[in-house]
Amino acid sequence: MLVKDIMTKKFISINPEATLTKLISLIEKHNLRQILVTERRKLKGIIYTKELAKKGISNPERTKVHSIMSFMPTHLSPESKINESAKLILKTGLRALPVCEKNKVVGIVSMFDIIEAASKMKEFRQTTAETIMSVPEIIANDDDIGRARILMREKNISRLPIIDKNRKLCGIVTIFDLLKAVKPRDRIDFYSMAAEKETIMKIPVSTIMNSSPLIVGRRATLNEIVNLMDRRKSDGVIVAENQFPVGVITAKDLLEVYVSSLEKKGIYYQIVGLEDEDDFVVATVDRMIRDVIQKISKVYKPQFFFLHIKRYEKTGKIKYSIRTRLLTNKGAFISKSYAWDLRTAVDGALEKLERIMFKERELKKSRLRERLRFKKLSR
Repeated sequence: MLVKDIMTKKFISINPEATLTKLISLIEKHNLRQILVTERRKLKGIIYTKELAKKGISNPERTKVHSIMSFMPTHLSPESKINESAKLILKTGLRALPVCEKNKVVGIVSMFDIIEAASKMKEFRQTTAETIMSVPEIIANDDDIGRARILMREKNISRLPIIDKNRKLCGIVTIFDLLKAVKPRDRIDFYSMAAEKETIMKIPVSTIMNSSPLIVGRRATLNEIVNLMDRRKSDGVIVAENQFPVGVITAKDLLEVYVSSLEKKGIYYQIVGLEDEDDFVVATVDRMIRDVIQKISKVYKPQFFFLHIKRYEKTGKIKYSIRTRLLTNKGAFISKSYAWDLRTAVDGALEKLERIMFKERELKKSRLRERLRFKKLSR
């Protein structure tokens, strides 16, 4: 199947001469993670919502889009294969890629376009939610918006399940819910992370949460999840057990399943954020990952490994934030680490990943021994 078979011909874009006030309005209205910058359908650049949050912008009414856009994003051809497009979306970290023909944008392919096409595959019909879900960060409905915002920023996540005093799931809050809580005149400050604390920080998160989140059980198939997300126009679901949130599944998780299914032998693994590092560091990180995967593969069957590197500049130094996600035949495992040295940060994340996985293995052995002991006593 080719990109032209699934691409969306109608897409939202903005002119490079438009103001940031108009840009923010579009982002909020359509819940955009990124928006194309075009002029007479020619691709000029792209705006990433997360990057906008880092800009120090004092006058959105006069600041033009072209002054903050990233230039010429990776793009696809209508004749590109979907398999390669899926890998490219994961590699770039984008949620969608423009489709260009003769230097003009003719459509856009989103993460969900690919997932929808893949949902009829055997892997999606047979794989259940509990196999790929991530353990969620959870907050209480009487927590304030400030806590939700800090948690999302520190954990690099975009959604939080919310529980009530009885520890039952009662809603969800996303980064866009937080944004809409800010008064219009303060929204640009929210993006630059300088919003006045008194404005939103102490407001209960229950006042802005979505009280009807998408919920599935552990045994729901990925095909069922895709169909549910499509009907509700959502990019994520909460996995609940006895009305308590035990997992989260996003569109990106589903795309990882699709990409991993393309590798008939071995494991598909991807590193994002190594572009500016020297060859020796890149080779060292690659070797560290291969060593850990080889060790883990003796216990689990790895299917997809993702390592994301982020840089934060503090007091003239660069601090590295590492996030790993490993999809196996026994479920998904995630670890995080921070350090001033890249190799130290990667080593810390990989060590945590090993520890989490082998701890889970021992826990399962313990449960099995307990069940066997109970059966013997019952005889």
